[in-house]
Amino acid sequence: MSDSRYPNESADYRSARDELLEEERALIEKVKSVAELRRKLPPGGRLKEDYRLTWATDDKLGQEVRFSELFGDKKTLLIYSFMYGPGWDNPCPSCTSLVDGFDRTSYQVSNDAAFVAIAKAPAQMINAWAKIRAWSEIALVSGADCTYQADYKCQGESDDMQWPVMQVFRKQNNEIFHFWGTELHGNHVDTVWPYWNLMDFTPEGRPDILTPPQNFRSKFLEDNFLNQD
Repeated sequence: MSDSRYPNESADYRSARDELLEEERALIEKVKSVAELRRKLPPGGRLKEDYRLTWATDDKLGQEVRFSELFGDKKTLLIYSFMYGPGWDNPCPSCTSLVDGFDRTSYQVSNDAAFVAIAKAPAQMINAWAKIRAWSEIALVSGADCTYQADYKCQGESDDMQWPVMQVFRKQNNEIFHFWGTELHGNHVDTVWPYWNLMDFTPEGRPDILTPPQNFRSKFLEDNFLNQD
C-alpha cells in the first residue's frame, strides 16, 4: 500500500488505487518506449518539393514562404494540418480544439523545434478564424496554392476533403527529410489533446460525442463527414 493516502479514504479505495497506479506506471513506460522507437526511425523520404505556402498570421499575412523557411534556425519542424478547406463555413471543431492547445504551448515547443499549423483554406480565412479563437502564438500558413496536403496524406479527393495529420520533418546535410507522420485514423494525436485527456481523469470519463463541445458549428463537416452512413 502506498503512502499517498487522502482524508477519510477506505482501505478498499487505497487498494484499488494502488492497483491502478501500477497500470499508470506501465502506461508511462509504454509511452516512453514508443517515443524511443520513433526516435530510432531511419530517415524517411526526401521532401517532394520546396512548397510555396502563404503566411496566415497578422504580421506576414499574404506573404509567400517556402516550406524550407518554416524551419527557421531549427533542425526539426512539426506541422499540423487542420481540417479547414476553401469551401468550409467553419473549421473542424476537433482540430480547433487541438490548435487552441497548440497555440498556447507553441512558444515553449519552438525553443527546440519549429511548430506550424497549416490548412487548405486561403490565408485570409485562416487569419480571420485565428482572430475569433484568439490564436496569437502558433505560426499559421495556408497551403491553398500548392500540393502539400495531397502529397502528404492530409486530404482526400478534393481540396475540401481535408484530414487532420501531424507531420514531422528534419533537416540533414542541407536537405529535408520526412521523419514521421500520424497514420492512425482515430485518436491520432490523442496524447497531446488536452480536452479528452482531462476528461479521462473524471469519474464520468469522456463524453460519448464525436467532437469536443464548441460554441460554433461546422456545417460542411457535419454534412460531408459526420453525417455519412
